[in-house]
Amino acid sequence: MKRTGIGPAAAVAVIVALTILMAVPHVTLASQKVHTVQKGDTLWDISTSYLYDPFLWPQVWSANRDIENPHLIYPGQEILIPSVVIRRPPPVGTAKPDLPSPPSEPVAETEPEPAQAETVPEEVKQEMILALSTYGFIVENEEIGLGTITSTEERRLLIRPGMKVYISTPKGSPLIVDDQYSIVRVFNEVVHPITEETMGYLARVLGDLTVVDARDGLSTAMVGGIYRDAKPGDHVIRHIDYLSMLPDSGPGQPLNLEGYILINPEAKTLLGKGDIVFVDLGTNDGLSTGDILTLVEIKDPIGDVEPPREKLGEIQIVVPRPETSVARIVESLRDIAPGTKVVSE
Repeated sequence: MKRTGIGPAAAVAVIVALTILMAVPHVTLASQKVHTVQKGDTLWDISTSYLYDPFLWPQVWSANRDIENPHLIYPGQEILIPSVVIRRPPPVGTAKPDLPSPPSEPVAETEPEPAQAETVPEEVKQEMILALSTYGFIVENEEIGLGTITSTEERRLLIRPGMKVYISTPKGSPLIVDDQYSIVRVFNEVVHPITEETMGYLARVLGDLTVVDARDGLSTAMVGGIYRDAKPGDHVIRHIDYLSMLPDSGPGQPLNLEGYILINPEAKTLLGKGDIVFVDLGTNDGLSTGDILTLVEIKDPIGDVEPPREKLGEIQIVVPRPETSVARIVESLRDIAPGTKVVSE
């Protein structure tokens, strides 16, 4: 099993990145480093090189307002890197981890404290929020049927933190007062490339809210955090359970899992190292953040003999949900496409 961790410095950078994404200040050239794009560069790679965290690529994009499409940068183009988030590289011989690991247990020096409910470390939660708001996730149809934001108390077009909003709900199914919910925007239907079964819909998390009043057909809620522009018409789902995504202290990731790559959030059909994908395996299968799965090609039998599987690469789970997961390709030996088989070995 391969898992990695993320330190306090990365945690601070993630929180800074989220803040800048919501309100990007003007940054002068004097306060930035400049990277000249080379052939094959991506904002993901540039963020890894300068910020030591690929998930901060939206911050690099935000600082370069002349780039209309973050997936289209060209050799010779100058990319500005805000110095406010540039960090010192890790010590020599220490690899910068890609993904969070579970918090270490403190060593008891005196009488043990009473047991407390387990919580998600804030830096890990922010890392997951950034992934779910940037790349999205697959939401099932029954999840998005909880309610739709119809309007705000101030009749604003965009929803802001601290704002009161009104949510229409199905008759007989009001939301629960004092419960927290996630705000999401729903996009295209996701169809399994092999079984042709509808897996759900591509969605992105936009923020969270807490219900303060619930009546049949209409609920009122106060908005908490906002991670992307949210507006009336967006949906609410049960609050995302970040705790269930963390690596546990059990025997390790499960063996003998088999699944498939569903889609790439950018609808790319040829994929390689660094690309984000969704797979049809999740926490219900025992997966958690940081788990490594192998991409393989299944060849046709030769007579009665089944040829060995050919390894195509590896993916690492970024954010697992019950039935599906967000993952990143961390190794690609050949071009990879939706429908590629995923196994745990």
